[in-house]
Amino acid sequence: MDELIEFYASEALMCPRRVYYRLKGYPPRWPANVKVRLQQGIKVHKIFGEVLRRRYSYELEKHMVLKAPRLGFEIHGRIDAFREHPIEIKGKTSVPREPYDYHLAQLNIYMRWANAEWGYLYYIRLGNEDKRLQKADFSKFPLVEGVGIRAFEVPYDKKLFHETLREFYKIKKAYEKDKPPKGWDNFMCRFCPYRYLCYPEDYADGYF
Repeated sequence: MDELIEFYASEALMCPRRVYYRLKGYPPRWPANVKVRLQQGIKVHKIFGEVLRRRYSYELEKHMVLKAPRLGFEIHGRIDAFREHPIEIKGKTSVPREPYDYHLAQLNIYMRWANAEWGYLYYIRLGNEDKRLQKADFSKFPLVEGVGIRAFEVPYDKKLFHETLREFYKIKKAYEKDKPPKGWDNFMCRFCPYRYLCYPEDYADGYF
């Protein structure tokens, strides 16, 4: 029987080589500046998640699994906040004008699992999280407005879901062949925990 691969929803449409290395069991080595952002992101999730739980009775960190047995894999994830529809919270150093494709793909997986027609994606600028919450406008909830906050109402996209499945399947085949797929090779590589595998010369020269 073929091995059943477990992907994470957060890996949807991410760099395929990064996902490959995670599947192969290579240890992640986060750059120091990214570790700081990760801790700030945890704080953002905690602060805004608690508001959603207390005010609006959302369940936090809702675990989900989508099974694709014919493709030989499952997709696991934890929805930041869930009550009929999913809400995904992203802490960023700068708030984008439009959602990132891979964030849309992640949220789309959650909508597929929940059979929800809509989901919500919150971008919150890192730093001064408590003040951002105090000044945030929830009058149009589930949309939230405020300085350093941008929320998007996102419809479920069947085409995007199937594209996501295809990309996961390609990574699965690369994993089975023990051959790393082509990586992104762009600015995102600076924040990748597996950069040391793609660019060992930078690691040797003290990049970290």
